[in-house]
Amino acid sequence: MVQRKDKELRRSSNGIFGDYHKWLKARTQELDWLPKLKVSSEEEVETPEESEEVQALKAELERVQAVKERFKTMAIKVRKECDELRDVYVAIAKALERETKRA
Repeated sequence: MVQRKDKELRRSSNGIFGDYHKWLKARTQELDWLPKLKVSSEEEVETPEESEEVQALKAELERVQAVKERFKTMAIKVRKECDELRDVYVAIAKALERETKRA
């Protein structure tokens, strides 16, 4: 017998949630393995010890990130200097343009 879940949940006598819980309980009663599922807590989970290779890779990653940050700082500094030089160049070009118009 095929049943449609959405029609089962539309009963208005107990509300949607009450009917859903009844429906879920009826469907899960036959699952004998469901209550036996073990929920692992954070305390039970053991973290494996890191190998020397993993530790070396982490150290290399930290070093690369430090180099990246230095490069980023240097790039920002160079960009600011470039913008300042461009502003000076534009000002000189405008001044020369005015001088040539006067002459």
